[in-house]
Amino acid sequence: MSIHSNNFYSNTLRRSVTVQVILPEPLDPAGKVAADFCSGHQPLPVIWLLHGLGGDATTWIRQTAIETLATQYRVAVVMPQTERGFYNDVPQGPAYWTFMTEELPTRMRFMFPLSAERNQNFVVGNSMGGYGALRWALAMPDKFAAVAALSPVTDLASFRVNQAAIMPDFDGVFDSQHLHDSPVSLDYLLARLPDAGAELRVLMTTGSEDMLRPMDVAFKPKLAEQFGDRFTWKELPGRHDWPLWNQQLPMVMHWLRQGSFKTI
Repeated sequence: MSIHSNNFYSNTLRRSVTVQVILPEPLDPAGKVAADFCSGHQPLPVIWLLHGLGGDATTWIRQTAIETLATQYRVAVVMPQTERGFYNDVPQGPAYWTFMTEELPTRMRFMFPLSAERNQNFVVGNSMGGYGALRWALAMPDKFAAVAALSPVTDLASFRVNQAAIMPDFDGVFDSQHLHDSPVSLDYLLARLPDAGAELRVLMTTGSEDMLRPMDVAFKPKLAEQFGDRFTWKELPGRHDWPLWNQQLPMVMHWLRQGSFKTI
């Protein structure tokens, strides 16, 4: 297993960006890295792992056991950084959505042996990143086998009002006039889910004392109606914090594995 800290110039954002990547390596029967690991190498399954508000490209590595779990499941993990932009093309600001959905996958697959196959791509995020993960998967379900959202923001209008103290810059990131009737809304995307969404698997988690639990509980039946038995809901005791997400992460990885990572 290796960890790569990448800095490259983004044509979309017009500045240098940071992306952390965890790569598994093929093992020989003795459990050592195979000497001929480049021979006949197959593209790796990949998790696109999105950080929350106030996080960065290193947060998942610093706060959770993601490296250990990526080693166990033999899957690459890509962790981009988009600051406080909610993975949105900010009006009169950085085009984070375009960067994430268009430039990032192309650049990462140029640099690393990452699979472009739908059944080998998964998107996961927490809080703001959970919103980003759901938005990406619902808008482009042909790109992913599954999406897992941990304590996601599922109602932007509610978040704007109830969490104003932690995001006073909300109106600089979104046009508040279009929180319901545009592709920034998860409800809007769910109502217009492309045909490829018929195969998407969805997991949403929360904590018993999670500050976003009410909006996620309200969004739960909408996902259940749309995805049926391809939707999974999990709730554990805990708050909206890293101890909760680190506790949930092994379950998330096991759930993703049901869609099956190819071994290398």
